[in-house]
Amino acid sequence: MEDNEKHGAATSSSSNKQTQLPPSVVEAWESLPANVRSMLVETESSKGNSPSLASSQSTYSSASSESSSVLNDATEKVFEEKCKITGGEGVDETFGMKPLERAPDNVFSFIKSHTSATVDVQNKAGSTVTTTTKITTTSKGWRNVFNLPISYDVNMIPSGTILDPANPQLLMATGVHPEGYNRRFAVVDSEIDRLFGEQIRDYFVQKNIKLTVCVLNGGEADKRPEAVDKLLDDLCAYKLRRREPFLAIGGGCLLDIAGMGACMYRRGVPFVRVPTTLLAIVDASVGVKNGVDYCCGITDETYKNRVGSFYAPSSCLLDASFISTQDARNISNGFGEIVKLALVRSPDLFELVEAYGPYLIESRFGPHPAVPEGVANRIIEISIQIMLEELGPNLWEGVLERCVDYGHTFSKLLEMVPGADIMHGEAVNVDGFFCCVLSFLRGFVDMDTVKRVFACMKSLNLPTNSVDLKLELAWQSCKDAIEHRHGEQRIPLITEIGSSLCVSDITREEIDRALEVMKQFHH
Repeated sequence: MEDNEKHGAATSSSSNKQTQLPPSVVEAWESLPANVRSMLVETESSKGNSPSLASSQSTYSSASSESSSVLNDATEKVFEEKCKITGGEGVDETFGMKPLERAPDNVFSFIKSHTSATVDVQNKAGSTVTTTTKITTTSKGWRNVFNLPISYDVNMIPSGTILDPANPQLLMATGVHPEGYNRRFAVVDSEIDRLFGEQIRDYFVQKNIKLTVCVLNGGEADKRPEAVDKLLDDLCAYKLRRREPFLAIGGGCLLDIAGMGACMYRRGVPFVRVPTTLLAIVDASVGVKNGVDYCCGITDETYKNRVGSFYAPSSCLLDASFISTQDARNISNGFGEIVKLALVRSPDLFELVEAYGPYLIESRFGPHPAVPEGVANRIIEISIQIMLEELGPNLWEGVLERCVDYGHTFSKLLEMVPGADIMHGEAVNVDGFFCCVLSFLRGFVDMDTVKRVFACMKSLNLPTNSVDLKLELAWQSCKDAIEHRHGEQRIPLITEIGSSLCVSDITREEIDRALEVMKQFHH
């Protein structure tokens, strides 16, 4: 049987005299189990009678050092790759792929060879015996390749005009519909409905459109699966069409809920974000992440943003005039995310916030004699552009070392402490200053930089510490980061104002030292 199999391999190679198998390939062939080689020879022999998924030569090349090579069919290739899940030392997957005629850019048939090796070393009678065992399996299948097109506009609307009936942008964002289709759907934050509900409805009345409104509470405590259920109920009752965008008008929590509902309803419908807080304008409205906090029935613990999706809006409409309805604390809360972006990416943004941030809180982003014209919009524009630059090439977070995760390691547990009176941007800021201290302890920044960051944060009325930021919570946050960021801490630290790197080796002792340094500041 062994001779016949070797003869089969030689016959197969001689059938294409232009192909000379290198010794490494022959060795790989002989290393295959007998039943596997028999199956491959049988497949090669039957090629003239029935189509095959891949030529036997693609399997011969399974151990070749070449990463790809063209086979008999010019459209068929051999690829070597590591399995993203099972691949590792001693594990290789090689396969030949051929595009299918009806979908040559998307669907490929293959024969896949999976080889794993184990090494056993034993001492016997004073000598070392090393046994290497290779196991190779093959399988047939298909690969489906589809690149999901993602494109959405983030539109800066002239301040104070989004609900002006003379401005068609809000209506236009809801899509093009057949003539006579005179209805729309919106999910609105309860506070926004109180302040602007009549104006929102009148806008559509002026357009001869009947608006159906789903009103939801937009607080962090309300960002739960039950809120998504309520939205889905209202969408079902409204009978939203498959390609009909609905409006989401509110703060970051409301936009998260709306994104989840849009992703789930009919397996995905378009939605338009209209953020109404500073935090939502520079953060939640820009990316593609949506999520709700989830209470686990087994652990009885609530996990922040544990259930969510990557789902892009059809567009975003940003009108900064909504900020004027916020109180000082909520505007400071928005600055927590802006300071984060400045620390990791932009010294220019930091200087603008440092110089004018307190005045903008006072004026609620309106005109102020101490603030040059255009500065308020410039701060918002830089923040949004930084977010888009960081998120755009990495929308699905294939790369987990992300500078925009600055301030999002310790803040998650700070926000989830029962009864804690801390908002998202405030928690991010506490986290951000703590990480600044960690940077100091590592020699990345000097104490003058730490003091400058501290002074800026305090001028914005942002908290820089929390009674809940203790050793156990901080160390648990590091362990949670390892789980969330796939096996590594990947904690961003600044190396100077406007620059950062990610580290994965922060120790419990280092956390303890940082907490001691925190005590030197008058928070």
